[in-house]
Amino acid sequence: MPMISSIYAGDPEDTRHRVAEHRARGYRGHSIKIGALDSEGGPALDAERIAASLADKQPGEFFLVDANGGLLPETALRMLAMLPPGLDFVLEAPCATWRETLSLRQRCRYPVILDELAQQDEDLAWAAAHDVADGIGLKISKAGGLTPGRRQRDIARANGFTVSVQDTVGSAIAFAAITHLGATVPERLLRCVLNCEDMVSLNTVKFDPIHKDGGILPPDAPGLGITVNEDVLGDPVAAWGE
Repeated sequence: MPMISSIYAGDPEDTRHRVAEHRARGYRGHSIKIGALDSEGGPALDAERIAASLADKQPGEFFLVDANGGLLPETALRMLAMLPPGLDFVLEAPCATWRETLSLRQRCRYPVILDELAQQDEDLAWAAAHDVADGIGLKISKAGGLTPGRRQRDIARANGFTVSVQDTVGSAIAFAAITHLGATVPERLLRCVLNCEDMVSLNTVKFDPIHKDGGILPPDAPGLGITVNEDVLGDPVAAWGE
């Protein structure tokens, strides 16, 4: 399963540099944050960020351009009009409401995937029925846990949505859940998994997935491959005895 980076919104050259750093660390997917207000540079700045992030695109890499609901149909269309031709990316969570997303979808030449709007099972069903999107970002905590996450996986599979298995943030425990749920998504539908433990500096457990062919697999180990990080927590057996 390919892992995806999360690149915060910066200036275009900084964005390009951070994509290169994650590429060197084995990431095959990149999530680029956009959503500048007009006072910050607006659609022109976002277009420059996208073009810079894809400037060195390698074979087998993919890019999600994530607005976190920060665009209006107008600003999104202005941004898309300023992009050079031939860029290959998916637009994630462009707008904050269903009406705005559907309005943009009808005029957008790039695939659209949902994130913040896809909260409940019925959200996915509605999106499929109205052809609002081509995929979803399935965040386990947003779905309500692994059991509802499995239901959303199945709704996505039934409707041909691509799936990015993620979480909002989290430790190695959350990354283990992402890895195991991601492994149940058919390969042709799985866009990526997010290594959310890469976002935190302190881990209370260790999770060691199998790294292979530029991606990861769940470990074949008891307890989902999770062990207590005694360097942080100490010996839990000894602590219990005390």
